[in-house]
Amino acid sequence: MKRILSGIVIALAGLALAMAARNGPIALDWHQAGRLYVLHKNGSVSILDEITKKKLATIPPTFGMEPAEIFSARLKDRVFVFVSGFAGRAGVVFQYTAEGKLYAKFATPEQAASFDVDPERQILYVTSPVTNVVYAIRIDQKGSSAKRVAYIREAAAIGPVVFDRGRNRVILGDAGSGVLYDVDVTTGTYQPIASDLKRPISLGMGPGSKTLFLADAMTRLVHIYRLENGVFKQIEAIPTGLRLSAVTMGPDDTVFVADGFSVYQLSLKTKKLTRIMD
Repeated sequence: MKRILSGIVIALAGLALAMAARNGPIALDWHQAGRLYVLHKNGSVSILDEITKKKLATIPPTFGMEPAEIFSARLKDRVFVFVSGFAGRAGVVFQYTAEGKLYAKFATPEQAASFDVDPERQILYVTSPVTNVVYAIRIDQKGSSAKRVAYIREAAAIGPVVFDRGRNRVILGDAGSGVLYDVDVTTGTYQPIASDLKRPISLGMGPGSKTLFLADAMTRLVHIYRLENGVFKQIEAIPTGLRLSAVTMGPDDTVFVADGFSVYQLSLKTKKLTRIMD
């Protein structure tokens, strides 16, 4: 009987892990209005209160889409949630209202799924790992086509991208070669600012666009860069022990990170990890 019960417990534990892996968090975004947005592998979005960590709402998954990234932005006094992914072989970004209603849909070229938003100019920046091109799409104009911004010639497979509001640039990571690039979206010129990474999987920008956070899935480190004399320079790398899938800025000198199973809050002062969601 004990063996049977033991077998049932093991089977249930295995099922729980499988469900966590299937529905676990793959991307995060924190909004300074006090909301943490969690994108799950099944395409649904959980909206958490930053203080209580309680779930406030859920945006259901969009049928037929494999999710990739999430971002929230205030556009003309309205909060929107953007979710990117793949519909078949095509890249797509869905724009939802804060209440979870589908507002707009943008097709992206060349399987571009990593993205960020310039909320002031209402521009969606997307990166293609197939062609290593950065594109810009106007989100305030229906039917707007993607405009080529930059081609990263040396890259192997560009992926995570974050918009730098302070300098009107995008920072992007090359998941293939471990290089971090700083791209001028006006001229298309770029320069590498780090080349010792393994697999940059997610980027986040700190207050005032003065601090950059990078999650490396292979080394399990959260890299921290500080803007000095117009260039981001690494000041610290925090070990997490997690196979990271996402990082985003949090309140009070913290960041939120995810590993595909759980969401954690990491204190930048004490380096303590606190699990806040499974």
